[in-house]
Amino acid sequence: MDTQILLVEDDAKARMLLAAILTDAGYHVTAVPDGETAVTTLRQRSFTVVLTVIRMRAVDGIQVLAAAKAQERPPAVILLTGYGSLDTSIAALRAGADDYLLKPCDPNDLLGCVANAARRRAEQLRQADAIQTIVQSLDHLRGSVAPSSASPVEETRASEQPERYLRVGNLTLDCFRHSAMFLEQPLHLTPIEYALLQCLAEAQGRVVTYNEIVRRTHDHAVDDVEAQLLIKPHIRNLRRKFDPAYLVNVRGTGFVLAPPQAG
Repeated sequence: MDTQILLVEDDAKARMLLAAILTDAGYHVTAVPDGETAVTTLRQRSFTVVLTVIRMRAVDGIQVLAAAKAQERPPAVILLTGYGSLDTSIAALRAGADDYLLKPCDPNDLLGCVANAARRRAEQLRQADAIQTIVQSLDHLRGSVAPSSASPVEETRASEQPERYLRVGNLTLDCFRHSAMFLEQPLHLTPIEYALLQCLAEAQGRVVTYNEIVRRTHDHAVDDVEAQLLIKPHIRNLRRKFDPAYLVNVRGTGFVLAPPQAG
């Protein structure tokens, strides 16, 4: 089992106990005592699962979560809380956590939660790799076609093909590679995040309703309330990855993608 776990726990005894349980189960555990060390470690290494307490002094678990999810291939994140309130748990999930556990947690619950998180993360990576393989194959096929004299019909068809690049202010989307850049720096987007941005960019400043976005990103028809709930975490993650002012929420209707100077 090659599952790498980053354990972030500021209580020394709890940290030793949790590390022992996970190590005995066959996991490779890196245990750190605070959020600052966790963020630094995440910049240096990749992990399968991050298990972190929420309440810490300088850098808390939510900040560790944000650092983890900002990685190109983000780990699953499980938040540990000693405060068994529903509000804390909901806040953890809204912040992008894959799961949460209440302290003190049963060892079997801990191991089951970690195993599920690792399994979901592996499936997400498989899907992302499959999409990347398809995109690379299409790029290769496009590059291998030798130029030739096109007939009028072929020229007409070519003119009907979508443009490769969509540009909104400092944001550029590559529709062939399904990738994006902001200020010439690549953005690490999930497939849904890219589809959402492309949907908004193609609207060219028009307000795109919640339902329209969900039909594009999830290929599913839902009501307005469900659509907002589905979109919300992806919008939140996108706002962390580039200038949040570009994503303008028209309350009760949808979103507009526009550079800040355009209002």
